[in-house]
Amino acid sequence: MTETSGHLIVQAYDNIVLVQITKDRLLDMPVINAIGSEMIGLLERYPKPSIIIDMAPVAYLSSAMVGKLIGFYKAVIQAKGRLAIAGVRADIMPLFKVTQIDRLIRFYPDAQQILLEFRRKPH
Repeated sequence: MTETSGHLIVQAYDNIVLVQITKDRLLDMPVINAIGSEMIGLLERYPKPSIIIDMAPVAYLSSAMVGKLIGFYKAVIQAKGRLAIAGVRADIMPLFKVTQIDRLIRFYPDAQQILLEFRRKPH
């Protein structure tokens, strides 16, 4: 099932949810807040989800969006789910490393790799 809502394209494969962020610039608070709300809404629809956030289209990222991702990670863990991030461009990855988010959330080069891993190791 594929659905588009605001700034996200969501594809659900059983309890694995692939979320692609459609914006290339995550700098403005209204956009960041909308994405945060849309992602939190996924937790209401999918219990104990395995969520993959595909950030391949994202070229610019603010620290406020990093904060939203941390908050979302905490909400996913509280829902007894798991979260991974895919497709982060090499020039943005240092932002995740300096904030040490890469110690909390698993990062992969592409979403298909995580999808296969989540299927092999169901939650």
